[in-house]
Amino acid sequence: MSKRVVKVLGFSVRESQLAIKTANFSFTVKDGKELVRDAQVDSEELILAKLAGSIHAVGNLIGSTLNVDLKSIQIEVSGIVNDDLQKQGMDAGAFKQIDVIVKPTSTASILVLKEWIDAVKLACPVFANFKQQTATIITLVKEYDHVKVA
Repeated sequence: MSKRVVKVLGFSVRESQLAIKTANFSFTVKDGKELVRDAQVDSEELILAKLAGSIHAVGNLIGSTLNVDLKSIQIEVSGIVNDDLQKQGMDAGAFKQIDVIVKPTSTASILVLKEWIDAVKLACPVFANFKQQTATIITLVKEYDHVKVA
């Protein structure tokens, strides 16, 4: 029995907009609220895009509150679909597990970014909702431009 994995990739295109790419389609989410449904986008992809859009919107808001210089945020979300559950209403419960990788582009240290992502997790209502329904893990990745960082 193989597991079916759905993935979406989101990246900042403007301060309040997140471009979402799925296996078959691309669209833009503004402020984590406006999510236009298209016939070509699977329901599972929309659910994961909603999570990515919300993390992006809350991340930018928290970043400005904490004075974290966020040039952009890349968010990769993958979910293992729970095919055993045939639900009529699609939500986070349709997944066995959801993994989120957040890659901010910033001059801030990893300690400041850790504080930032912890605040995002606490403030993001969509993440809280997802976490109640299924195992949802956020991983922070910091890429460095300099060779000698450690």
